[in-house]
Amino acid sequence: MKRQMLRAVWLLLACGFTGITCAEEMVGAPCVPETDKGTYNKNLEGATTSIETRSVQCETRVCLTRTVFESNGQQKFSFCSCRCKDSEGHTYQSNPDKYDYLCECPPDTVCLDVLSAIEGAPEKVTGSYCMPNCIASPSVCDSATPPEVCTPSKDSTEPWKWTCETP
Repeated sequence: MKRQMLRAVWLLLACGFTGITCAEEMVGAPCVPETDKGTYNKNLEGATTSIETRSVQCETRVCLTRTVFESNGQQKFSFCSCRCKDSEGHTYQSNPDKYDYLCECPPDTVCLDVLSAIEGAPEKVTGSYCMPNCIASPSVCDSATPPEVCTPSKDSTEPWKWTCETP
């Protein structure tokens, strides 16, 4: 009886350490941020981006939320991302610091400046992050008649391929 109990505990621990848990998503895949309060502020204009660096849903552990404030409301997009350029301009190809992970953005995404080097911001967080094209440039979808909305891919093998679709 003790051996069976010990084997069961050992199996549970082994499964936990080998990663048999929730599936991790790739860059561009939708994610649900744990820190997003979902509040709307009618006094804001333009776009804001928040960075969650410990997201267990994302393979890179980075869940970005891009909020676009418009006169008729706001649009929120949350997706897994990775840092593609540091605040000094180094990219994956030119990074001199082998311990500072920088990535190459997948197809249909752009490396967009999100957090500049500001006082108090961790050095390994500042810089540019990969963002789906239609989120980085919402006008891509707005120019359609009737206006379309940036929508996550329905193809699980290419989650970064957000597209413009009629709501």
